[in-house]
Amino acid sequence: MSQNLEGQPLCQQGFQQQQQNVVPGSGIGLPQTQGDGSLWEFADIGFDTMKKLWFVQLFDSLNQNVGFYTAKNISMNRGCAIQYQWKDTQGRPFWHVRERFQATDVEGFQIDMKGNLVINFKRKDVAEAQKDGSNRIPKNFAYLQYAYHLTSKDSGQFGNDVAPMGFVEFCNQNGEVIGRLNNRWIVVEDVERRTTGELPRIRIRVDRKDIGRIVASRSSVIIMSRDGIPSEQMDLTS
Repeated sequence: MSQNLEGQPLCQQGFQQQQQNVVPGSGIGLPQTQGDGSLWEFADIGFDTMKKLWFVQLFDSLNQNVGFYTAKNISMNRGCAIQYQWKDTQGRPFWHVRERFQATDVEGFQIDMKGNLVINFKRKDVAEAQKDGSNRIPKNFAYLQYAYHLTSKDSGQFGNDVAPMGFVEFCNQNGEVIGRLNNRWIVVEDVERRTTGELPRIRIRVDRKDIGRIVASRSSVIIMSRDGIPSEQMDLTS
């Protein structure tokens, strides 16, 4: 997931200072959540292929590194995260890949007795997720349109330093919004779509006839075409 961290002295320095204070079996020496007054806003999980260790790297609101922890293994108890990647800037034929999560979703960190890092996420239910104004997908929508928030203030999360996400609006034949899913990561698979609207209400539109399935969870929305429905599915809840 990462080929080189040797050229990042700030990361290494942060790790050395914090590692000295870490106490196995507790959270002593580990970062507190943002609500407890710490400076980090989001974090990345990756793997250093040279040192053969997993790491968690913390960033503040200015995208500056403010913490770095390594461990042989990392356990994530629940929580939401997304894949984040970029192509190597030095021309080498690989990509850097991370799993990114937000400070506001984290309850706390621990080091277990084996020296592994444990990240405990806050438990959230459907009712809590719907406080952002989201509701169920209406059955009688004629088309949907989606867009992406550029700031947390636009997303209705003013006061929370979290990454802005996207929203999906479901409209009837008259163009009226009859349903909405807010603050979601949006994935589109093989659907016909087109841009619509004028600033500030610019959107990307998908007609109902071109949609085969919509999968909506607390964190994401997947919009699939009629040809893009997976041939194999597995439900492990029963």
